[in-house]
Amino acid sequence: MTEVNKQRFYKKLAVTGLAFTLVGAGTLGLHSLNFTGEPTVASAAAETYTTTANLNIRSGPSTSNAIIATVKQGTQLTVIGQAANGWLKVSYQGKTGYVSSEYVKKSASSTTKTYVTTANLNIRSGPSTSSAIVVTVKQGTQLTSTEQAANGWLKVSYQGKTGYVSTQYVKESTGSSEPAPAPAASVYVATANLNVRTTASTSGAVMATLKAGTQLDVTAKAANGWLKITYQGKAGYVSGQYVRALAGMKVVSNPESIQVVVNKQNKLPENYVPKDLVYTTIPFTFKEQTEKKKMRSEAAAAIAQLFAGAKKQGVTLLGVSAYRSHATQSALFSSYVQRDGYDKAATYSALPGTSEHETGLGIDVTKGDGTCAAQDCFGGTKEAAWLDAHAAEYGFIIRYPKGKDAVTGYKYEPWHLRYVGKPVAQAIKSKGITLEEYYGIK
Repeated sequence: MTEVNKQRFYKKLAVTGLAFTLVGAGTLGLHSLNFTGEPTVASAAAETYTTTANLNIRSGPSTSNAIIATVKQGTQLTVIGQAANGWLKVSYQGKTGYVSSEYVKKSASSTTKTYVTTANLNIRSGPSTSSAIVVTVKQGTQLTSTEQAANGWLKVSYQGKTGYVSTQYVKESTGSSEPAPAPAASVYVATANLNVRTTASTSGAVMATLKAGTQLDVTAKAANGWLKITYQGKAGYVSGQYVRALAGMKVVSNPESIQVVVNKQNKLPENYVPKDLVYTTIPFTFKEQTEKKKMRSEAAAAIAQLFAGAKKQGVTLLGVSAYRSHATQSALFSSYVQRDGYDKAATYSALPGTSEHETGLGIDVTKGDGTCAAQDCFGGTKEAAWLDAHAAEYGFIIRYPKGKDAVTGYKYEPWHLRYVGKPVAQAIKSKGITLEEYYGIK
Protein backbone atom coordinates (compact mmCIF):
# COMPACT_ATOMS: atom_id res chain seq x y z
CA MET A 1 0.00 0.00 0.00
CA THR A 2 1.45 3.37 -1.01
CA GLU A 3 1.88 6.14 1.57
CA VAL A 4 -0.91 8.15 -0.13
CA ASN A 5 -3.28 5.20 0.00
CA LYS A 6 -2.39 4.60 3.64
CA GLN A 7 -3.32 8.17 4.52
CA ARG A 8 -6.64 7.84 2.68
CA PHE A 9 -7.33 4.57 4.49
CA TYR A 10 -6.54 6.06 7.90
CA LYS A 11 -8.75 9.09 7.22
CA LYS A 12 -11.61 6.74 6.37
CA LEU A 13 -11.08 4.93 9.67
CA ALA A 14 -11.11 8.25 11.57
CA VAL A 15 -14.59 8.92 10.22
CA THR A 16 -16.30 5.56 10.24
CA GLY A 17 -14.95 3.95 13.42
CA LEU A 18 -15.04 0.45 11.85
CA ALA A 19 -16.16 -2.49 13.95
CA PHE A 20 -12.71 -3.86 14.61
CA THR A 21 -11.52 -0.50 15.95
CA LEU A 22 -14.44 -0.42 18.33
CA VAL A 23 -13.71 -3.93 19.57
CA GLY A 24 -10.06 -3.06 19.86
CA ALA A 25 -10.92 -0.11 22.07
CA GLY A 26 -11.29 -2.57 24.93
CA THR A 27 -7.55 -3.25 24.82
CA LEU A 28 -6.12 -0.03 23.41
CA GLY A 29 -5.77 1.94 26.58
CA LEU A 30 -9.37 2.19 27.80
CA HIS A 31 -8.43 0.49 31.05
CA SER A 32 -6.29 3.46 31.94
CA LEU A 33 -9.23 5.90 31.83
CA ASN A 34 -11.38 7.02 34.72
CA PHE A 35 -14.94 6.53 33.49
CA THR A 36 -16.68 7.67 36.64
CA GLY A 37 -15.62 11.27 37.22
CA GLU A 38 -17.37 14.50 36.35
CA PRO A 39 -16.48 15.89 32.91
CA THR A 40 -13.44 18.09 32.49
CA VAL A 41 -14.40 21.32 30.75
CA ALA A 42 -11.97 23.65 29.04
CA SER A 43 -11.34 27.25 29.96
CA ALA A 44 -13.66 30.14 29.23
CA ALA A 45 -11.61 30.95 26.13
CA ALA A 46 -12.29 27.55 24.57
CA GLU A 47 -14.25 27.11 21.34
CA THR A 48 -17.09 24.77 20.48
CA TYR A 49 -16.91 22.64 17.34
CA THR A 50 -19.45 20.22 15.85
CA THR A 51 -18.53 16.92 14.20
CA THR A 52 -19.52 16.57 10.54
CA ALA A 53 -19.28 12.76 10.59
CA ASN A 54 -19.03 9.90 13.06
CA LEU A 55 -15.55 10.44 14.44
CA ASN A 56 -12.88 8.77 16.58
CA ILE A 57 -11.31 10.78 19.42
CA ARG A 58 -7.71 9.58 19.82
CA SER A 59 -5.07 9.75 22.54
CA GLY A 60 -2.68 11.68 20.29
CA PRO A 61 -2.74 13.78 17.07
CA SER A 62 -2.43 10.83 14.69
CA THR A 63 -4.50 7.90 13.38
CA SER A 64 -1.85 5.61 14.86
CA ASN A 65 -2.89 6.60 18.39
CA ALA A 66 -5.42 4.66 20.46
CA ILE A 67 -9.14 5.43 20.21
CA ILE A 68 -10.50 7.01 23.40
CA ALA A 69 -14.10 7.36 22.22
CA THR A 70 -16.20 7.34 19.06
CA VAL A 71 -18.77 10.14 18.76
CA LYS A 72 -21.68 10.58 16.39
CA GLN A 73 -22.09 13.18 13.67
CA GLY A 74 -23.41 16.41 15.17
CA THR A 75 -21.68 15.96 18.53
CA GLN A 76 -20.37 19.16 20.13
CA LEU A 77 -16.72 19.09 21.24
CA THR A 78 -14.87 21.69 23.29
CA VAL A 79 -11.63 22.55 21.51
CA ILE A 80 -8.86 23.51 23.94
CA GLY A 81 -5.84 23.59 21.66
CA GLN A 82 -4.44 23.34 18.15
CA ALA A 83 -2.11 20.41 17.46
CA ALA A 84 0.18 19.71 14.53
CA ASN A 85 -0.85 18.30 11.16
CA GLY A 86 -4.41 19.63 11.22
CA TRP A 87 -5.47 17.96 14.48
CA LEU A 88 -7.35 19.62 17.34
CA LYS A 89 -7.05 18.94 21.07
CA VAL A 90 -10.55 18.50 22.50
CA SER A 91 -12.38 17.83 25.75
CA TYR A 92 -15.37 15.45 25.72
CA GLN A 93 -17.17 13.82 28.68
CA GLY A 94 -14.20 14.14 31.00
CA LYS A 95 -11.67 12.87 28.46
CA THR A 96 -9.02 14.88 26.64
CA GLY A 97 -8.00 13.72 23.18
CA TYR A 98 -7.44 14.68 19.55
CA VAL A 99 -9.59 14.79 16.41
CA SER A 100 -8.85 15.55 12.78
CA SER A 101 -9.97 19.09 11.91
CA GLU A 102 -11.13 17.73 8.54
CA TYR A 103 -14.27 16.31 10.15
CA VAL A 104 -15.33 19.14 12.49
CA LYS A 105 -16.58 22.66 11.98
CA LYS A 106 -16.71 25.63 14.30
CA SER A 107 -20.13 26.03 15.90
CA ALA A 108 -22.08 29.17 15.10
CA SER A 109 -21.68 30.40 18.68
CA SER A 110 -18.14 29.31 19.47
CA THR A 111 -17.05 31.34 22.48
CA THR A 112 -17.98 29.44 25.59
CA LYS A 113 -18.04 30.23 29.27
CA THR A 114 -17.57 27.71 32.02
CA TYR A 115 -19.88 27.63 35.03
CA VAL A 116 -19.85 25.56 38.22
CA THR A 117 -23.06 24.47 39.93
CA THR A 118 -23.45 25.70 43.51
CA ALA A 119 -26.09 23.06 44.36
CA ASN A 120 -27.51 19.84 42.96
CA LEU A 121 -29.28 21.16 39.89
CA ASN A 122 -31.80 20.11 37.23
CA ILE A 123 -30.92 20.75 33.59
CA ARG A 124 -34.21 21.33 31.79
CA SER A 125 -35.39 21.16 28.17
CA GLY A 126 -36.42 24.84 28.24
CA PRO A 127 -35.77 28.01 30.28
CA SER A 128 -38.48 27.35 32.85
CA THR A 129 -39.18 25.09 35.85
CA SER A 130 -42.21 23.83 33.93
CA SER A 131 -39.91 22.29 31.29
CA ALA A 132 -38.96 18.62 31.46
CA ILE A 133 -35.82 17.58 33.36
CA VAL A 134 -33.10 16.42 30.95
CA VAL A 135 -30.63 15.37 33.65
CA THR A 136 -29.80 16.21 37.28
CA VAL A 137 -26.17 17.13 38.08
CA LYS A 138 -24.33 17.29 41.39
CA GLN A 139 -23.03 20.39 43.17
CA GLY A 140 -19.58 21.26 41.79
CA THR A 141 -20.32 20.02 38.25
CA GLN A 142 -18.85 22.12 35.44
CA LEU A 143 -21.15 23.22 32.61
CA THR A 144 -20.31 25.04 29.38
CA SER A 145 -22.58 27.84 28.19
CA THR A 146 -22.61 29.57 24.83
CA GLU A 147 -25.85 31.49 25.19
CA GLN A 148 -27.80 33.49 27.77
CA ALA A 149 -31.52 32.73 27.75
CA ALA A 150 -34.31 34.95 29.06
CA ASN A 151 -35.48 35.29 32.66
CA GLY A 152 -32.16 34.45 34.31
CA TRP A 153 -31.58 31.10 32.57
CA LEU A 154 -28.50 29.82 30.75
CA LYS A 155 -28.34 27.48 27.79
CA VAL A 156 -25.71 24.86 28.68
CA SER A 157 -24.03 21.75 27.32
CA TYR A 158 -23.32 18.72 29.51
CA GLN A 159 -22.17 15.25 28.41
CA GLY A 160 -23.48 15.78 24.87
CA LYS A 161 -26.87 17.07 26.08
CA THR A 162 -28.12 20.64 25.68
CA GLY A 163 -30.50 22.23 28.15
CA TYR A 164 -31.18 25.15 30.45
CA VAL A 165 -30.27 25.97 34.07
CA SER A 166 -31.20 28.79 36.42
CA THR A 167 -28.36 31.28 36.93
CA GLN A 168 -29.36 31.33 40.61
CA TYR A 169 -27.53 28.03 41.15
CA VAL A 170 -24.36 28.47 39.07
CA LYS A 171 -21.32 30.69 39.22
CA GLU A 172 -18.82 31.52 36.51
CA SER A 173 -15.58 29.54 36.68
CA THR A 174 -12.27 31.30 37.26
CA GLY A 175 -11.16 30.23 33.79
CA SER A 176 -8.70 27.54 34.86
CA SER A 177 -8.43 24.66 32.41
CA GLU A 178 -8.14 22.26 35.32
CA PRO A 179 -11.29 20.42 36.41
CA ALA A 180 -13.13 21.64 39.48
CA PRO A 181 -12.46 19.59 42.60
CA ALA A 182 -14.86 16.66 42.88
CA PRO A 183 -17.65 17.46 45.32
CA ALA A 184 -17.64 15.58 48.59
CA ALA A 185 -21.35 14.83 48.26
CA SER A 186 -22.51 11.28 48.89
CA VAL A 187 -25.22 9.27 47.25
CA TYR A 188 -28.18 8.95 49.60
CA VAL A 189 -30.64 6.05 49.57
CA ALA A 190 -33.84 5.28 51.44
CA THR A 191 -33.41 2.36 53.85
CA ALA A 192 -37.17 1.85 54.12
CA ASN A 193 -40.29 2.89 52.25
CA LEU A 194 -40.25 6.61 52.85
CA ASN A 195 -42.69 9.53 52.67
CA VAL A 196 -41.59 12.78 51.00
CA ARG A 197 -43.35 15.65 52.81
CA THR A 198 -43.96 19.30 52.11
CA THR A 199 -42.32 20.39 55.39
CA ALA A 200 -39.66 19.01 57.72
CA SER A 201 -42.23 17.37 59.97
CA THR A 202 -44.62 14.43 60.01
CA SER A 203 -47.39 17.05 59.99
CA GLY A 204 -46.39 18.03 56.46
CA ALA A 205 -48.50 16.69 53.60
CA VAL A 206 -47.19 13.56 51.85
CA MET A 207 -46.01 14.41 48.33
CA ALA A 208 -44.93 10.89 47.42
CA THR A 209 -43.86 7.59 48.94
CA LEU A 210 -40.52 6.19 47.79
CA LYS A 211 -39.47 2.56 47.91
CA ALA A 212 -36.55 1.33 49.98
CA GLY A 213 -33.38 1.58 47.93
CA THR A 214 -34.47 4.70 46.03
CA GLN A 215 -31.65 7.18 45.44
CA LEU A 216 -32.39 10.59 46.95
CA ASP A 217 -31.28 13.96 45.58
CA VAL A 218 -30.40 15.59 48.92
CA THR A 219 -29.86 19.34 48.64
CA ALA A 220 -29.58 20.39 52.29
CA LYS A 221 -29.99 19.35 55.92
CA ALA A 222 -33.11 20.68 57.59
CA ALA A 223 -33.90 20.97 61.30
CA ASN A 224 -34.68 18.06 63.64
CA GLY A 225 -32.92 15.38 61.62
CA TRP A 226 -34.80 15.99 58.36
CA LEU A 227 -33.24 16.31 54.91
CA LYS A 228 -34.34 18.59 52.10
CA ILE A 229 -34.49 16.78 48.77
CA THR A 230 -35.53 17.41 45.18
CA TYR A 231 -38.14 15.01 43.84
CA GLN A 232 -39.56 15.32 40.32
CA GLY A 233 -38.41 18.93 40.19
CA LYS A 234 -40.03 19.89 43.50
CA ALA A 235 -38.50 20.48 46.92
CA GLY A 236 -39.56 18.14 49.72
CA TYR A 237 -38.40 16.71 53.04
CA VAL A 238 -37.62 13.23 54.35
CA SER A 239 -36.67 11.96 57.79
CA GLY A 240 -32.92 11.32 58.05
CA GLN A 241 -33.73 8.32 60.25
CA TYR A 242 -34.56 6.30 57.15
CA VAL A 243 -31.79 7.54 54.87
CA ARG A 244 -28.26 6.20 54.39
CA ALA A 245 -25.35 8.13 52.87
CA LEU A 246 -23.17 5.95 50.67
CA ALA A 247 -19.82 7.72 50.70
CA GLY A 248 -17.71 7.17 47.60
CA MET A 249 -20.56 6.06 45.35
CA LYS A 250 -20.14 7.41 41.81
CA VAL A 251 -22.39 7.52 38.78
CA VAL A 252 -20.70 5.99 35.73
CA SER A 253 -20.28 8.30 32.75
CA ASN A 254 -20.17 5.50 30.16
CA PRO A 255 -23.29 3.35 30.75
CA GLU A 256 -23.47 2.31 27.07
CA SER A 257 -19.92 0.91 27.06
CA ILE A 258 -19.67 -2.87 26.72
CA GLN A 259 -16.98 -2.75 29.42
CA VAL A 260 -18.86 -0.53 31.90
CA VAL A 261 -18.05 -1.37 35.53
CA VAL A 262 -21.13 -1.44 37.74
CA ASN A 263 -20.72 -2.47 41.38
CA LYS A 264 -21.32 -1.24 44.92
CA GLN A 265 -19.20 1.88 44.30
CA ASN A 266 -20.21 2.64 40.70
CA LYS A 267 -23.85 2.97 39.72
CA LEU A 268 -25.79 3.56 36.53
CA PRO A 269 -27.55 6.88 35.92
CA GLU A 270 -31.00 6.99 37.52
CA ASN A 271 -33.59 5.05 35.48
CA TYR A 272 -31.03 4.11 32.82
CA VAL A 273 -32.39 1.88 30.02
CA PRO A 274 -30.05 0.32 27.41
CA LYS A 275 -30.89 1.50 23.89
CA ASP A 276 -30.43 -1.79 22.04
CA LEU A 277 -32.25 -4.42 24.10
CA VAL A 278 -33.48 -7.43 22.12
CA TYR A 279 -34.98 -10.79 23.02
CA THR A 280 -32.37 -13.53 23.15
CA THR A 281 -32.90 -16.74 21.18
CA ILE A 282 -31.69 -19.09 23.92
CA PRO A 283 -34.00 -21.36 25.97
CA PHE A 284 -34.93 -20.27 29.52
CA THR A 285 -36.30 -22.02 32.57
CA PHE A 286 -39.67 -20.36 31.85
CA LYS A 287 -41.86 -19.85 28.78
CA GLU A 288 -43.17 -16.29 29.24
CA GLN A 289 -41.74 -13.56 26.97
CA THR A 290 -40.63 -11.16 29.69
CA GLU A 291 -37.84 -8.58 30.07
CA LYS A 292 -35.73 -11.28 31.75
CA LYS A 293 -35.14 -12.79 28.29
CA LYS A 294 -33.65 -9.59 26.91
CA MET A 295 -30.01 -8.54 26.53
CA ARG A 296 -28.21 -5.87 24.56
CA SER A 297 -27.95 -6.93 20.92
CA GLU A 298 -24.22 -7.74 20.90
CA ALA A 299 -24.48 -9.72 24.14
CA ALA A 300 -27.61 -11.53 22.90
CA ALA A 301 -25.78 -12.73 19.79
CA ALA A 302 -22.79 -13.82 21.88
CA ILE A 303 -24.86 -15.80 24.43
CA ALA A 304 -26.56 -17.66 21.58
CA GLN A 305 -23.13 -18.67 20.26
CA LEU A 306 -22.03 -19.72 23.75
CA PHE A 307 -25.10 -21.94 24.22
CA ALA A 308 -24.56 -23.49 20.77
CA GLY A 309 -20.87 -24.11 21.52
CA ALA A 310 -21.73 -25.76 24.83
CA LYS A 311 -24.33 -27.97 23.13
CA LYS A 312 -21.75 -29.24 20.64
CA GLN A 313 -19.61 -30.38 23.56
CA GLY A 314 -22.46 -32.18 25.32
CA VAL A 315 -23.32 -29.39 27.79
CA THR A 316 -26.91 -28.13 27.89
CA LEU A 317 -27.66 -24.76 29.47
CA LEU A 318 -30.76 -22.71 30.25
CA GLY A 319 -31.13 -19.00 30.91
CA VAL A 320 -32.52 -17.97 34.30
CA SER A 321 -32.54 -14.17 34.27
CA ALA A 322 -30.94 -11.60 31.96
CA TYR A 323 -32.06 -7.96 31.78
CA ARG A 324 -33.78 -6.41 34.75
CA SER A 325 -35.26 -2.90 34.56
CA HIS A 326 -34.59 -0.26 37.19
CA ALA A 327 -38.21 -0.54 38.32
CA THR A 328 -37.92 -4.31 38.67
CA GLN A 329 -34.66 -4.04 40.62
CA SER A 330 -36.22 -1.40 42.87
CA ALA A 331 -39.23 -3.60 43.60
CA LEU A 332 -37.01 -6.65 44.20
CA PHE A 333 -34.64 -4.84 46.55
CA SER A 334 -37.53 -3.23 48.39
CA SER A 335 -39.15 -6.63 48.97
CA TYR A 336 -35.89 -7.96 50.44
CA VAL A 337 -35.66 -4.92 52.75
CA GLN A 338 -39.21 -5.52 53.94
CA ARG A 339 -38.35 -9.13 54.67
CA ASP A 340 -34.83 -8.90 56.10
CA GLY A 341 -34.09 -5.23 56.78
CA TYR A 342 -31.86 -2.92 54.75
CA ASP A 343 -28.45 -4.01 56.09
CA LYS A 344 -29.00 -7.72 55.47
CA ALA A 345 -30.68 -7.19 52.11
CA ALA A 346 -27.68 -5.17 50.90
CA THR A 347 -25.38 -8.16 51.47
CA TYR A 348 -27.03 -10.34 48.83
CA SER A 349 -29.05 -8.00 46.60
CA ALA A 350 -27.87 -5.00 44.59
CA LEU A 351 -29.18 -1.52 45.24
CA PRO A 352 -31.23 -0.20 42.31
CA GLY A 353 -28.79 1.18 39.76
CA THR A 354 -25.91 -1.05 40.89
CA SER A 355 -27.14 -4.36 39.48
CA GLU A 356 -25.36 -5.74 36.42
CA HIS A 357 -28.71 -7.04 35.19
CA GLU A 358 -29.71 -3.42 34.55
CA THR A 359 -26.88 -3.05 32.00
CA GLY A 360 -28.36 -5.68 29.69
CA LEU A 361 -24.94 -7.36 29.65
CA GLY A 362 -25.36 -9.85 32.50
CA ILE A 363 -27.21 -13.16 32.62
CA ASP A 364 -27.72 -15.97 35.12
CA VAL A 365 -27.68 -19.49 33.65
CA THR A 366 -28.17 -23.01 34.93
CA LYS A 367 -28.24 -26.69 33.94
CA GLY A 368 -30.44 -28.03 31.18
CA ASP A 369 -32.80 -29.65 33.69
CA GLY A 370 -33.36 -26.32 35.46
CA THR A 371 -31.97 -27.43 38.81
CA CYS A 372 -29.51 -25.43 40.94
CA ALA A 373 -30.68 -22.16 39.36
CA ALA A 374 -28.79 -19.31 41.10
CA GLN A 375 -27.82 -21.71 43.90
CA ASP A 376 -24.47 -22.74 45.34
CA CYS A 377 -24.98 -26.31 44.12
CA PHE A 378 -24.42 -25.11 40.54
CA GLY A 379 -20.74 -24.60 41.36
CA GLY A 380 -20.00 -28.35 41.43
CA THR A 381 -21.62 -29.20 38.10
CA LYS A 382 -20.05 -30.00 34.73
CA GLU A 383 -21.93 -26.99 33.34
CA ALA A 384 -20.16 -24.64 35.74
CA ALA A 385 -16.80 -26.22 34.88
CA TRP A 386 -17.46 -25.77 31.15
CA LEU A 387 -18.41 -22.12 31.61
CA ASP A 388 -15.29 -21.44 33.65
CA ALA A 389 -13.13 -22.99 30.91
CA HIS A 390 -14.86 -21.64 27.80
CA ALA A 391 -16.99 -18.53 28.54
CA ALA A 392 -14.14 -16.16 27.63
CA GLU A 393 -14.02 -17.66 24.12
CA TYR A 394 -17.41 -16.05 23.54
CA GLY A 395 -16.68 -12.73 25.29
CA PHE A 396 -18.08 -13.59 28.74
CA ILE A 397 -16.50 -13.70 32.20
CA ILE A 398 -17.60 -15.27 35.46
CA ARG A 399 -18.34 -11.89 36.99
CA TYR A 400 -18.05 -12.93 40.64
CA PRO A 401 -15.27 -15.55 40.80
CA LYS A 402 -14.33 -17.65 43.79
CA GLY A 403 -12.09 -15.95 46.36
CA LYS A 404 -12.69 -12.43 45.01
CA ASP A 405 -15.47 -11.36 47.38
CA ALA A 406 -13.42 -8.49 48.80
CA VAL A 407 -12.87 -7.09 45.30
CA THR A 408 -16.30 -7.55 43.71
CA GLY A 409 -18.40 -7.13 46.84
CA TYR A 410 -20.29 -10.36 46.17
CA LYS A 411 -19.80 -14.02 46.96
CA TYR A 412 -18.86 -16.60 44.33
CA GLU A 413 -21.58 -16.86 41.67
CA PRO A 414 -20.54 -19.39 39.00
CA TRP A 415 -23.88 -18.90 37.24
CA HIS A 416 -23.56 -15.13 36.66
CA LEU A 417 -22.03 -14.35 33.26
CA ARG A 418 -21.11 -10.87 32.09
CA TYR A 419 -20.43 -9.91 28.49
CA VAL A 420 -17.35 -7.69 28.01
CA GLY A 421 -16.21 -8.73 24.51
CA LYS A 422 -13.63 -11.36 23.58
CA PRO A 423 -10.38 -9.34 23.98
CA VAL A 424 -11.19 -8.18 27.51
CA ALA A 425 -12.76 -11.49 28.57
CA GLN A 426 -9.74 -13.48 27.44
CA ALA A 427 -7.33 -11.08 29.14
CA ILE A 428 -9.27 -11.33 32.41
CA LYS A 429 -9.42 -15.12 32.18
CA SER A 430 -5.72 -15.49 31.40
CA LYS A 431 -4.72 -13.32 34.37
CA GLY A 432 -7.23 -14.81 36.80
CA ILE A 433 -8.53 -11.37 37.77
CA THR A 434 -11.83 -9.50 37.99
CA LEU A 435 -13.30 -6.69 35.89
CA GLU A 436 -12.41 -4.24 38.68
CA GLU A 437 -8.78 -5.42 38.73
CA TYR A 438 -8.53 -5.28 34.95
CA TYR A 439 -9.43 -1.58 34.95
CA GLY A 440 -7.69 -0.82 38.22
CA ILE A 441 -10.79 0.66 39.84
CA LYS A 442 -12.99 -0.10 42.83
